Amino acid sequence: MAELKTLIPFDFKKHKPQDIGLGGPSTEYLITVDSPEGGVMVIPSIWWDEQGSPRLIDDQNTAVELAKKYERDSGKQFPRFGTKAYKEADRWAASRSKAGGASKGALAQDVRQEQAKAAKTFTDAL
Repeated sequence: MAELKTLIPFDFKKHKPQDIGLGGPSTEYLITVDSPEGGVMVIPSIWWDEQGSPRLIDDQNTAVELAKKYERDSGKQFPRFGTKAYKEADRWAASRSKAGGASKGALAQDVRQEQAKAAKTFTDAL
């Protein structure tokens, strides 16, 4: 079984959707949890090992630890919502799933690029 530290979220460039017992091929199964800074965040509960095999993390605390480590190591951030915005986050996650989920794009985004876009200083050179 893969070490937890080597697991990453679905990457459509590397991974193929697989049936892990959730009713068909899956890329990600999203959960809404408290974020470390006090709001709410949406994170995956399916993580992928270096061989491209998925692993369903059914313990929420473990999923949160994986998400925090991934953010710290990658410089990317999972979607964030305001304090107690669980329903908003759940609606966002359901909308993402209906639109194709991780097969259409990464869940975690590069925070620096998003900040640069917001500041209208983004260039292709970043």
